[in-house]
Amino acid sequence: MRVCNNHKGFSLIELSIVLVIIGLLVGLGSSMIGPMTSYVKVRETRDMEDANLQSVISWASSNNMLPHASTDAADVSGFRYVAKSYQDAWNQDFIYLYDGSLSPATTPTKDTICGRRATLLSLALDATTTKKNIAFALFSRADNDTLQSKKNSDNSTPASGAVTVADTIKIYTTNGKNPDIVRWVTLDELRSKIGCQGAPLKIVNNELPSGKAASTGYSATLTADGGVPPYKWCVERPATSPFVTTNSITLSAPDSCNDPTGSSWNSYPLAINNETLSATPGSYKLNVYVRDTADGTGTSTKKCDAADLDYNCAKKTFVLTVSPQQ
Repeated sequence: MRVCNNHKGFSLIELSIVLVIIGLLVGLGSSMIGPMTSYVKVRETRDMEDANLQSVISWASSNNMLPHASTDAADVSGFRYVAKSYQDAWNQDFIYLYDGSLSPATTPTKDTICGRRATLLSLALDATTTKKNIAFALFSRADNDTLQSKKNSDNSTPASGAVTVADTIKIYTTNGKNPDIVRWVTLDELRSKIGCQGAPLKIVNNELPSGKAASTGYSATLTADGGVPPYKWCVERPATSPFVTTNSITLSAPDSCNDPTGSSWNSYPLAINNETLSATPGSYKLNVYVRDTADGTGTSTKKCDAADLDYNCAKKTFVLTVSPQQ
C-alpha cells in the first residue's frame, strides 16, 4: 500500500519572514516601554501633586498658615509631614515654594492668610503669560536630573523654602525631555478654600468736594471698607499743597508713604476739617493710602501700587479742584 504524505513544512524564506516580523514587533514593543512608563509616572506625579495641594490647603485651614519646608519627617508643621507624598513617582523630593509671610514664625491668626491681598511669588507659565499672587507651588523634576525651572531674578534653580523677596519662577522649558511638572494655588484660591470672609480692603470715596481759593472751612471725610479694621492712613500732597495750613491731617511729601512704619501714617478716620485752601486756583492730586491691621512685618518699603506688595494696603488718587474766589 502506498501512503501519501501531504504534510509540508515552512521554507527557509517563510521562516525568515516570520522571524523578521516577530523581531519588528518585539522591537516596536520595546521602544514603547520607555515612553509608556514615563507617561504613567507623569500622570502619577500629577495626581500626587493634586493630593498634596489639598492636604496643604486642609492643614492651612486648621492652622491659619501654610506649612514650612522642613525636611524633618516628624515636624508636624512641615510640608513633609503634611503632604500625602513628599516624593514624586521618580522618588525625588517635591520642591515646595511658598510665600514666607503665609507661614510666620510667630503665632498665626486668621488674618495671616485672610488679611493678605498679594504675595511675593509669581509663575511664568510661558514666555508671555505670568500668574501672579501665588500662595504656594509644587515642582517635580519629572525624568530630568535637575529642575528646569529658573528664578527670573538670577536664573538660578529654586530650592524648597519660603519666598521672602519678590520673584518670578520661569516654569516653561524648551528641551526635549519632560518639562517640570508644576501645580500651584493662588492666594485668592487659598482664601476661598479655607473660608476667608470679608471684602478686600478699599477706599470707598470716589471724589473729593471742590473748594474755592483763599477760603476757609474746607472739609471732607474719606472712609475705607473691607480688610481688617482699624485702619491707618497716609496722604501724599503734590509738590504744591492745596492747603495753606493742615490742622486736621498730616499731608506728607511725595513718596513719603513708602515706609509703613513711618510717622506719615496716622491711625484715625481720615477727616479733613476746617482747612484753609490755597490762594492759587487749579487742580491738585492727592495720593491716599490706607492699611489695615493685617499687614506684614512692618519692614517693607513698598507702596500700595507695588506689583510685589507684601502687606495689606489700598491706594486711590483724588483730584481736589480749587476754583477762583468770587
